[in-house]
This record gives sequence, structure tokens and C-alpha cells, in this order.
Amino acid sequence: MQTKSLTPLILGLLFSLQVNSQCINGTNSYPIYKMGAQLVEQFDTEGSEIVRIEYDLVFTSKETYRNLSPDWEYSIIGFADSGVKDLDVKVYEYDKLLDKWKLIAEDNSSEAYAIVTVRPTTDALYKVEVIVYEFKPGYTAARYGLMFVHD
Repeated sequence: MQTKSLTPLILGLLFSLQVNSQCINGTNSYPIYKMGAQLVEQFDTEGSEIVRIEYDLVFTSKETYRNLSPDWEYSIIGFADSGVKDLDVKVYEYDKLLDKWKLIAEDNSSEAYAIVTVRPTTDALYKVEVIVYEFKPGYTAARYGLMFVHD
């Protein structure tokens, strides 16, 4: 079982990256992919394993699903282009007894990136929600990247 947290590494890397894209009409893809490529390079250099990468457009929020194992502690990293002022990530576990998704982790920062660390209690399907809480003036859409990483 792995327990080393990737959060300090991720924070340092995200602070050092600059994404200068204009996504008012959702037309510029390269800047967000370039940022993702820099993250991939850093994770590979550090010996971390990326188990999922996703890119998409977001207007308010998006949901995605991933099977996670209790054998690992995952860092889930969301990042957005320059049209986003505040991006957050929330992770949910399905509660069969209550028949609904239960929030187990969330990022509450007010940055254009989000980091959540999760150690699943069971091998199951988890829901991850990417939320744009605030766009920069003049923006109504953005591109985001989402990575699931463990050591």
C-alpha cells in the first residue's frame, strides 16, 4: 500500500506553469494540452503513475467516473485555462444504503487549479465533479484537464 502524498510536488508544479489561452469560444486547445504535458513529464520524472488523463470543455460543471482501489492514495488534479478564476474538484462515493452519492473529499481553494487527495475505503466506482465557481470577466467556457495520479 502506498501512502506518500503528491500534494507538495503538484502545488509547486502548478504554481510554476503558466497557461495563456483564450477560450471565450472554446477554440484554443493547445495551451491546456501543453500544461498537461508538463505535468505528465514531471510525474514521470518523479516516478508517479498517472492512471487517467481527461480533457474537456466546461461551462459550469462536469462529472466523470473512475474505479479506485484502497491499495493506493490518489491525487486528483484539475487545472483550467486562463479563462477560469476558481476551479474546484469534488469526489463522491456511492452509498448503497442511502442510494445516493456521498461527498468524501473536495478542494475549496480559489485558484484556477484544484487538488484532492483520496484514499478509497473500498474498490469501487467513484464520481468526480469538476466545477468552475468563477470565470474571469468575459469568459463563459473553458478547457480543463483532470489527472488521477498515485506513487
